[in-house]
Amino acid sequence: MRVKSLVLGALSLLSVSANAANDVYGTVSELITRSGDNGDTSLYFRLNVISESSSFESCVVDGNTLTWALDLSSPVATFQYDIIKKSFVDQLPVRIIGYDNVCDNGNTDSDKIFELSPWSWHAQTEEKE
Repeated sequence: MRVKSLVLGALSLLSVSANAANDVYGTVSELITRSGDNGDTSLYFRLNVISESSSFESCVVDGNTLTWALDLSSPVATFQYDIIKKSFVDQLPVRIIGYDNVCDNGNTDSDKIFELSPWSWHAQTEEKE
């Protein structure tokens, strides 16, 4: 029974590390937009990272300068853009989770948004009032 428990414990640890991703909290500090004739329209941004709440994959060169890309073809891109814009304008914190395959090509300085959500906006807006 002990061996079975140890094996299950080891497998659960391996599955967690195999599915890890950047999990970052912060406020949007910089918006970068690009529009071109060749369909290369893009929106990127950077965060003022809240270090004590964030975790980065080992392949991330520098978490504080990580560039996040918004997938403009996503059906939720408009909603994500609204959250990014509000975070930038009102300096409200967001939580971003990247894709779990971010390290597949080695060291990186960018990630794509898998999940984006406001973080503590209710508490933040009450403090400002």
